[in-house]
Amino acid sequence: MNRKSTPPLIGTASASVSVGLPVYNGEPYLSTALASLREQRDVDFELWIGDNCSTDGTEEICREAARQDNRIRYRRRERNLGSTGNHNRLVHEATGRYFTWAAADDAYEPDRLRKMVEALADRPDAVLSFTSARQIDSAGQTVGHWDNPCRTDHRDPVVRIRDLVGMEHENYHCYGLYRRDVLTRTHLLPPVKNNDRILIAELALYGRFVEIREELLLHRLHDQRLTQSVSQRDWYRTQRTDGKRLVMPNVEEAGWYLKAIAGAPLRRRERVLALLALRPWIRENAAPMAHNVVRAAVDGARIAASALRK
Repeated sequence: MNRKSTPPLIGTASASVSVGLPVYNGEPYLSTALASLREQRDVDFELWIGDNCSTDGTEEICREAARQDNRIRYRRRERNLGSTGNHNRLVHEATGRYFTWAAADDAYEPDRLRKMVEALADRPDAVLSFTSARQIDSAGQTVGHWDNPCRTDHRDPVVRIRDLVGMEHENYHCYGLYRRDVLTRTHLLPPVKNNDRILIAELALYGRFVEIREELLLHRLHDQRLTQSVSQRDWYRTQRTDGKRLVMPNVEEAGWYLKAIAGAPLRRRERVLALLALRPWIRENAAPMAHNVVRAAVDGARIAASALRK
């Protein structure tokens, strides 16, 4: 590895970029991800690793990387926070002006961070910068490409949220670089499925996104990726930390969209139009939401009956 282009920082106080890497049992691809992050060129950054109580070789890989590079801060959680909790904790632990999440199974071209920082520096009105992506398989071979289909740089926030909520798209925006002060004004990732889409839709109400049309993110598709390997109800069991036993995924997702619009810095007319922009999503999810209510009622009756028998 050529360390001359990326000299380690003395401490992290001057780092303008914080990279947060949440991981749980990421051993298969973690070394590749860390190597590509450490090779980022011409940008001062700190790398925070949040280990969610991994049981494989993740801890050893991370501790060795931290010993070699003082830009890396490794923290093993005292308990498993769930993927959502671990992602959000990293935002609060970060100190940089800019923040980005990194995945333990992805890889990154060496100029990616620098170009995203430059894009935000050139656009004070933008709250996020992101790049195009190349999709790779478990062996690192190209299997697809991603470009942004949404009008995320439109001056009208209603157009931005309408596209992000209403259009079918893969949400690679969430891997972009955020202005951390704006990110912390949002609800971050809520404890519901599709929470990355909710966050990006909320963020779009705060400002425009800058797209860098270069494939600088190498997004790995493989069978072990969480979003591909668990059902919706199983996902809830791995994420929920609030003690709720009854879950209504689609109803709760709708609620978080409403919270996002209610809390965003919009004029009254924009807020009304943003609410109306949810209509296609509500129509598409009306049947699943009704099923959620029925299922919750059945589960609630079963829980109540069980409690009475005790």
